[in-house]
Amino acid sequence: MSDLRQKTAFRALGALAAIAALPLVAARDAETRRVVVPGLAQDYGERVPAAKAELLRIINEERSAHGAPPLAYDLLGAKVGDEFCEDAARNRTSGHWDLAGRPPYLRWALAGGIDHHAQNFAAESRRGFEFTEPPAELLKKAHEAFMSERPPDDGHRKTVLDPIWTHVGIGFAIVGGEMRMTEEYSRRVLEWAELPAGPVRPGGGTLVAVKLPRGWNIGAVEVAYEGFPKPMSRPEIAARNSYGLPPAWRTLRPYPPAGTRWKSGETGDFRSSAGGRIELVVPLDRGPGYYYLVVFAAEGEVTGRRLFPVAAPMVTAR
Repeated sequence: MSDLRQKTAFRALGALAAIAALPLVAARDAETRRVVVPGLAQDYGERVPAAKAELLRIINEERSAHGAPPLAYDLLGAKVGDEFCEDAARNRTSGHWDLAGRPPYLRWALAGGIDHHAQNFAAESRRGFEFTEPPAELLKKAHEAFMSERPPDDGHRKTVLDPIWTHVGIGFAIVGGEMRMTEEYSRRVLEWAELPAGPVRPGGGTLVAVKLPRGWNIGAVEVAYEGFPKPMSRPEIAARNSYGLPPAWRTLRPYPPAGTRWKSGETGDFRSSAGGRIELVVPLDRGPGYYYLVVFAAEGEVTGRRLFPVAAPMVTAR
């Protein structure tokens, strides 16, 4: 199965002209909030850790050979991957979605993931005989299939070698004659995100805060919306070879320097505070569903630069 159809980049605007900016919309949600720190599930006792460690070694050797930095291992990714693989093997599904109609980015967010994320998925089914090979051999075989891809159908291979990733977790499960594995890649930049503790009412807006490391700046935040998923059949899941976040319907931009506006005429929607904390009001006017905040950022000056996603925290409106 193909991996995430990635948003390639966002180009930050240049600034000029004049006018003061006003908040986008008043936040109307005064509910309890929670702070989510990347790297949850670090006490997770994953399956076949030695086999997964061997695959991590192989992945990092391949990345090094192509000039990409090594990846740290992520137990949240392993937990999300293991749970999905178990579900897919038990239900004999083959694809990125589960029978509830949930795509990888939704399962990642529901598990507490706030980082930018992508999934490689592989499946093998056997009838009349079961898997007897060591897990390390099965994982390596599935991964080699990713790396044997050739352009233009090489989405898995591109994901493995993409230099933006910082972490990976590996999912694995065997149920009878069904084997499933995933590679759950993530880009960990945010120090934390402050989100509503539960679903909020649609309409109006809700306050979200994120914390970037010192020296990092946000160029834009795209708000993507998707309604609640509907159940899918096995054939429907198998027919979908790739996936991507829903399209952005709103772009929030930082305030330009005092007394100016962006060349496009926009006046900005949020500002960074001391220490890298960014607060913004997320409009929830598409109705009930999931709102993803795709954060584009980089170290240093962002104006005019090509930026890549660093995070995609989610807010549920119900």
